[in-house]
Amino acid sequence: MAGEEVGHTLRGVYVLVVDDNPHHRDVLREILQYCGAWVREAVGAQEALSLLRETTPTALVVAVRPPAAPAWMLVRAVRSMRPEQGGKMPIIGVGPDELAVQARAEGFDAYLSEPIEAWNLCRTVSELTE
Repeated sequence: MAGEEVGHTLRGVYVLVVDDNPHHRDVLREILQYCGAWVREAVGAQEALSLLRETTPTALVVAVRPPAAPAWMLVRAVRSMRPEQGGKMPIIGVGPDELAVQARAEGFDAYLSEPIEAWNLCRTVSELTE
């Protein structure tokens, strides 16, 4: 998929980005917005859960960093929700390569190792939200 094509693939997609690092949040937001997504940000799992009581995004992009327990807790909480509340929404993890296998086992639909390749992030969100 060429960059020009990806730039329009996330129109109408609402992504909640969860990351406690402001620089990483900014980068993820900018990539996803460039690809056409509407993005909301949460500083951590608790803020994300609070936002999820207000609205249901199309997908979650969650930073996974040691200790990964907050990310695992967030995924479990989302997966315990009813489907109409977002319990089946795609969840994409972003973090170090060594956490990829465990992230998949914890319920993430996809996992992207850092450093993030912008088009790969957009393509992954697009594929999981079609």
